[in-house]
Amino acid sequence: MEDLVSLDCLYIDGTKIEANANKYSFVWKKATAKFSAKLQTDLRRYFQEEVSPLIHEAIVLDEQEPVTAEQLTAFAQIIEEELADLTQDIEEEPVKGQDTRKVKRRKLKKVLRKVKDDFSVRAEKYETYHSIFDGRNSFSKTDTDATFMRMKDDHMRNGQLKAGYNLQIATENQFVLHYDIFPNPTDTKTLIPLLDSYPHNLKRVVADAGYGSEENLTTLDKFGVEHLIKYSMFDKEQKRKQKHSPKASR
Repeated sequence: MEDLVSLDCLYIDGTKIEANANKYSFVWKKATAKFSAKLQTDLRRYFQEEVSPLIHEAIVLDEQEPVTAEQLTAFAQIIEEELADLTQDIEEEPVKGQDTRKVKRRKLKKVLRKVKDDFSVRAEKYETYHSIFDGRNSFSKTDTDATFMRMKDDHMRNGQLKAGYNLQIATENQFVLHYDIFPNPTDTKTLIPLLDSYPHNLKRVVADAGYGSEENLTTLDKFGVEHLIKYSMFDKEQKRKQKHSPKASR
């Protein structure tokens, strides 16, 4: 074994593997941000026009920060207390004929349902989604660790995104020395975390241009790790040089 591997040189490559997740279970970060922003606009307008005129205790919504599910739960409690006080007042001092307090009570019940069953539920859902994204642009509802990405085996050739993982493997002389799995579809962001978890002293890394970000190369230089990795724009720059070279113009 000692003659076959040195443990200080890694050849790194990755592949995408499909998750066991429903292909229609996607949640997109941009869509979530859009719906969350609309919720904030809707609930602020609703509180101003429908809720505030019905209650004595002022509900102040921070204009700079989004209204959270926790805050909405507290606001619902205020509405419930207002409703309880009004109901007690109606029962203790009944009025013959039309009672405007009963009209107000019906409105309070309506806004309470709106706040508890609509605004609070949606706010909590979007907050949960944002915590699950954790820097990603998507996830699957049936496998929240999986991210939607393009697979290398695209049999339909339509670029369809599927829930999956990015499996990174480090080898030497065709022996697998280390591996890790990531929810991030780009190889660039997996290199340093993969090397950080490698248990042996590392001297050299070999990988393709997909890993050659400035941040990765700078980090390897910082820790004195020799690297044979093209930077990401290397091939494009070489093609550009060949195109404008004297030989190419002949």
